[in-house]
Amino acid sequence: MSSKGTRVRRGFAFTEGRIPVTATPVIPQGCSKSAEADYEFIAEALSKLLLFHNIEEAVQRRIVSETYERRVPAGEILIKQGDKGQSARELYIVKEGKFEVLELRQGVMMLVNMKERGDCFGEISLMFDFPRSATVAATTDAVVWVLTRETCRKHLKEVQKSEDQQSELFLNSVPILNPLSNDEKKRLVGALETVTYDAGDVVIRQGDHGDLFYIIREGEAVVYETSEKGKKKVNHLFKSDFFGEAALLSNEPRKATIEAITKLTCLTLNRETFVEILGPLSDLMQRQKSSDAVESRLALLQTKGAPSQVTAEVHIKHRKRLPNGEFNTDIVVTRGHLDEVHQLRKGGSKLGAEESPTDEEGTHLTLTEGSILGGGAFSRVSEVQEETTGRKYALKCMQKAAVAQCPEHVFCEQIITRNVAHPFCIRQYASFQDGESLYFLFDLMTGGDLMDVLVAEAKVIKRRMAQGTFRRACLAPKKKMLQGMNEPLARFYIASLVLALEYLHDNNIVYRDLKPENVFVDDKGFIKLGDFGFAKTLETGRTYTFCGTPGYVAPENVLAQGYNYSVDWWGLGVLLYVLLTGRQPFTNPRTDDPMVVMRRIVDENWPIAYPPYLSPAAKDLIGRLLERRPVRRLGMLIGQASDVKRHRWFEGFDWEALESRMMEPPRRPNDDSKGRLQELEMAEAAPNQSAATSVPDSRECDVIFADF
Repeated sequence: MSSKGTRVRRGFAFTEGRIPVTATPVIPQGCSKSAEADYEFIAEALSKLLLFHNIEEAVQRRIVSETYERRVPAGEILIKQGDKGQSARELYIVKEGKFEVLELRQGVMMLVNMKERGDCFGEISLMFDFPRSATVAATTDAVVWVLTRETCRKHLKEVQKSEDQQSELFLNSVPILNPLSNDEKKRLVGALETVTYDAGDVVIRQGDHGDLFYIIREGEAVVYETSEKGKKKVNHLFKSDFFGEAALLSNEPRKATIEAITKLTCLTLNRETFVEILGPLSDLMQRQKSSDAVESRLALLQTKGAPSQVTAEVHIKHRKRLPNGEFNTDIVVTRGHLDEVHQLRKGGSKLGAEESPTDEEGTHLTLTEGSILGGGAFSRVSEVQEETTGRKYALKCMQKAAVAQCPEHVFCEQIITRNVAHPFCIRQYASFQDGESLYFLFDLMTGGDLMDVLVAEAKVIKRRMAQGTFRRACLAPKKKMLQGMNEPLARFYIASLVLALEYLHDNNIVYRDLKPENVFVDDKGFIKLGDFGFAKTLETGRTYTFCGTPGYVAPENVLAQGYNYSVDWWGLGVLLYVLLTGRQPFTNPRTDDPMVVMRRIVDENWPIAYPPYLSPAAKDLIGRLLERRPVRRLGMLIGQASDVKRHRWFEGFDWEALESRMMEPPRRPNDDSKGRLQELEMAEAAPNQSAATSVPDSRECDVIFADF
């Protein structure tokens, strides 16, 4: 992995951040609302962008109506390369004038593009906080139309919710679907496909066999029956009417002909898709709806309460960097909450549920910090030892000011990791804070993460490939290519993650940021899924927040269509590809542009390239996990996680031995903590390249995290 261009780089996760959503967007001083006469031109410019490909005209108009004009004098810099935060939440469409696009490359500012009337720039700003990739400056007096992220995402979310609710109402009106529960009908909403017919088109023909069920979304149709006496009109269909429902049960011949008499838009549902998602409709119609079954389903929807917590005083013997680069020990006193079954009473006895002290009684805990395990620009994870018992933990420290823009992610991580109890999920034992930082006490994982494993295992190999004039591989010259870890090792890690995701989904938790950097390895070689900052409890419906790492996000996340557990199975497919090949599936041909990657992700015609050394079973599993339609994705069908376990890539795998941790890990990690410490210290010593943003002061941080 040390060869130039072969190293898999660590991916950074992004999210929308805290976006103030108002009924009417505030137009900045000196700007003016866009003129209605320009709406059509603006909509035409936006239609070329990824998020606007399939948006109806009425929705586009609503979004365009909330754009505003901004004048940019000649010479003014509109966008500065590296900008983040509030200055990276706007997309621009050129109305008048010209702009030059400049990129700083190896210390030289280079002209890479020009923008004129109708051109857009800053598309990625509509999705998440990503540093501006170039500088854009006006070369003449110019005017731009501005579209903010909050305006765009607000309308996309409202439209998708409205469409889903309307589809649910349609399904509720179909008598043959009455045996389905509300949750099952919601699952079918994502399986509906839109089909449009022109006036005069025959939708279904009497006597033909078909497997589609139709609901009219817009337009009118007429129903004819043909007999020996001739053609006879028997019905007239309007919006919300349905037909062809018998096709969900069997392949019987159609009993009538349906013809569009106006432009007709229908929602359709395929019988094969229905069976894959819910099973045969005949079985659903005959099942017993016992009171036990109802109570069982209701129990799954109950929100879990957090374990009882005890207020504690925590002493951290903390490694502090001195101006000369050396470290000194500094004792930091904090207050926080400890899980009663894991925290220590003064005197060292382990608390049981029956002897937990009151908040007034309290307790104390002393942690001595050891080596650093990893970290980033605003957080670090170090090994600590509790003095009374000698037990070792991982201590995650985050700067309050750095995470104050997205406090909801911090609180989600706190609540979820406090509740999870699975052998392959990281567990939290305490959370506390001081004036500047927030702390989590987690399971100690000394083996690094799966990216460290991949770097150690990947290698450059030579393989013959049939191509061009060489029809037979045995005659072709050998070609260098990158190979990731071997399939048995990847199978062990992926199987562990399947069990972890199954547990999380059964407990209504969607993880949302699956990647090698978030999967940690213990000293024996087992893994635990960690970093639950983007995880969310999702009891019903969908969530719409864009978050994740660009190369790993699912199509439904990119397109703001709303998503659920489907994004985790997509992420597992990307992760499997990365572990086996050392590359991401959507960056080849090579690109560093996240918008190019996301266009490939949503493009159903963009093929994934598989290297020749992958087994057919591995390619099939990856392909079924990277199914762009979430309802057809493996893991989202009727068998859910069981379908993944039964895939032929796992043939002969002992799932029970793995879940009980009786399976011998195929790889034991090396102790490379010193190397990771050196990397982290180099990162800390390097100047911070992130652009200055509005950083909350300590008082605001104290208010934000008062309930931590």
